[in-house]
Amino acid sequence: MVKIPAELKELAQIFKDNKATLYIVGGYVRDSYLGVSSQIRDDIDLCSNIVPKKLRKILEGTKFEVKNINESVGVMAIFGKRRYEYATFRKEVYDDDSHTPDSVEFINSLEEDSKRRDFKINAIYFDILEGSYVDPLGGIDDLRSREITTVKSPKIVFNDDPERILRLVRFACSLGLNIPEEEMFYAKQNSYKIKFISQTRLRNEFERLLTVDEVYPELLYTREAHFRAMLILGELDAWKWILPAIDEIMKINISDFKGEKIYDHILNCLKNSSPKIRLAVLLHDVGKFKSMEIQKNFFGSKEWVGVIVEKNLGMNGLGYPKNIVENVKKIILGYDFNNRCLASKRAIRKFIFENDEVIENIIEIKNVVRNESKKYIKNVRSASILRKNYNEMIKLNIPFRVEDLAIKGDEIIKSFPKIKLENLGTLLDNILLYIALHLKNNSKETLLKVATKLINSKRDFYLEK
Repeated sequence: MVKIPAELKELAQIFKDNKATLYIVGGYVRDSYLGVSSQIRDDIDLCSNIVPKKLRKILEGTKFEVKNINESVGVMAIFGKRRYEYATFRKEVYDDDSHTPDSVEFINSLEEDSKRRDFKINAIYFDILEGSYVDPLGGIDDLRSREITTVKSPKIVFNDDPERILRLVRFACSLGLNIPEEEMFYAKQNSYKIKFISQTRLRNEFERLLTVDEVYPELLYTREAHFRAMLILGELDAWKWILPAIDEIMKINISDFKGEKIYDHILNCLKNSSPKIRLAVLLHDVGKFKSMEIQKNFFGSKEWVGVIVEKNLGMNGLGYPKNIVENVKKIILGYDFNNRCLASKRAIRKFIFENDEVIENIIEIKNVVRNESKKYIKNVRSASILRKNYNEMIKLNIPFRVEDLAIKGDEIIKSFPKIKLENLGTLLDNILLYIALHLKNNSKETLLKVATKLINSKRDFYLEK
C-alpha cells in the first residue's frame, strides 16, 4: 500500500474543498505497489485538474508554498515539510518533426492525462483521500504479468519522444520486466532518433542504464540488470548514437586471442564490475579494435585510446566532465601495466604515484577483465602486486600531493634564499616524487635533506648565480 505523508492528506483535503481530487502518480505509486521500500524516496509526483493560477489561489494563506517549475505546461513545485512536484492534467500534441510537445492543453480528464505518459506502469494513479488505486490503462496488470507496454501504440510513443526508448530499457531492466515484441520492434525502428536527444539528457539516461542494477538492490533477479541493459542497447542498434566505438566493435567481427568476440568480451566484463569502472570497462578494448582494424594486429593499441575515449566521452561525445574523461583514459592505460609482473619496485611506485586517484580502479579492472564473467573473482597477480605496494605507501603515509608535504614553499625559500622562484614548483614536485619512490618519511627534516640533494644535483636550474 502507498505510504502517505500526513501533510499530503491535509493538502488533498484543500483540493477536495475546491471540488478537485489530488492524486499521486508515477514511480512512487508503482514502487509502492511492488513493495519495493528502498525506492520510496522523497520524489512524489502529484496531479489534478487544477491549473497553476488556481493552485496558487487555493494554497494562499495555507502552510503550503507554490513555486513555478514550468507553468506553461502546468508543472509546479509545492513545498510543505517536503517538496512535491505537481502537474495539471494535460493533453500534449506533437508535430511530426518535433520531439517535445508542440502544444499543451489543460484538461479535466484523468483518463486522457494518462495517455500522454510513456508506459502503463507509470500511469497508475492513487487517490490520496480515498486510499485507492486508479488504473485507467492496466498498469497493474503489466506489473503482475511482469512486462512493460506503452500507453499508446509504441510506434507513436517512441516517435514522439525517443528518450522513451532509453526509459523502456531502464524500467525493463531495473524491474526485471519483459519487453514485448511490438515495443522492441518500434523502439529499434526509432532508435536513430536518439541522436536528437540533448547531450545532457542522453548522458544522464546512459548513466542510469550503467547503474540500473543499483536501483532496486533487494531484487535478486536484477543483479545483472546493467549487463542486460547494454545487451538491449545492442539489440536496438542504439550504440551508434551513444558510444560509436562500441557500435563499431559490435558490427565488425574481431575476436581476441581467446577467440571470443571483443564485443561479447566487453559486455561480459561488465557483469562483475562496480559502477566506478564501467565506462572504462566498456572502452578498455577500443584501442585493440582500432589497431586490429588498421594494422591487423594488437600492437600499438595504446596509441588509439586517448583519441577514441575523448571522441566518445568528451565534448563531441556524451559530454562528460574533463576529469572523468581523463580518469577513464588512465584506468584503461593502467590496465596493461606490469601484466607480466616484471616491473621493478621503483617502477611500480612511480606508476602508483602518477595514478593515485584511480589506482583502486586500475586494480579492480585488472581483476574484473581477467576473470571476465566468472561468478567468483580471483585476484590477478599484477593487481595483487599493485595492491601490496599501494597499501605499503598508504601505511607509511606517503604524500601524493604537494599540499600534503610537511614543508611549504616559504620554508624552502627561507632555507635556500637564492632559489629561483619560477622553479620552486618543480622542486616541490620532485621532492614529492622522491619521497614516493624511496618511501621516505614525510617530515620537515627529511624533506629539507631531499631538497638539498635535488638542488645540488641541478644547481644551475634551481639557484641564482
